[in-house]
Parts: sequence; C-alpha cells; structure tokens
Amino acid sequence: MWEFDEAVEVRSGVVDGIETPEQFLWRGRLWRVCAVEAQWVETAAWWERGVIGSGVGAATATAVAGSSAAVGVLDADWGPQRAVFRVEAGCGRHGRREMFDLAHDPDSGRWQLERVTDR
Repeated sequence: MWEFDEAVEVRSGVVDGIETPEQFLWRGRLWRVCAVEAQWVETAAWWERGVIGSGVGAATATAVAGSSAAVGVLDADWGPQRAVFRVEAGCGRHGRREMFDLAHDPDSGRWQLERVTDR
C-alpha cells in the first residue's frame, strides 16, 4: 500500500442519491472505476478542528463497507467532514486494476487520492 496526498480530477455520478466517482485522472492516466468497495465519512481530527479539552483523541469515521447505501450520519458538532471512497479502478487496454482511496471535500468540491493498493 502506498500513501498519497495528491489532488485528482474526478468525474462522478449519482448512485442511490450519493455522488460516487466513475473515473479519475491521476498522473496523466485515466482510471475507470469498476466497483465502489466501501465508503465512509471522516471528520477532522480534534486538533484540526480547534477544539481543546473535548476528550476526543482521534478522527472519527463511520464505515459503510461494501455498500453504496447512505453514508453514516455524524453529529454536526464534529466539524468538517469528507467522504472517502475505496474503489477498484482499471487503466489501459490490459485491464490492470488497483484499489484507490479517494476523498471528497464537499465544501471545496476537491478530490484527493490518499492510498493505492495493488490487487
């Protein structure tokens, strides 16, 4: 597994009322999403939210593994949220496939590539 923090261009569509990635451009290559393996919502860690003495020691995520159903609901007090999608995507004629974690910030509309895992 490789960790990244790179902006990517994503074309998305709506599945079951949720915006999900369909394809993305990363380092000059077009990757087509074959399957959304999991999706979840992450909130900013307490030290990034500016909350001191809250007793919360780490980022909180609600996982919805293997489902394109509605993402878990978190309290509004938890601060900024972003959706993360673990997708299987293929590139090129030979059908090379890998797993990607793509994060979407709904406030800015930006997408980030966070992880890549070989299949």
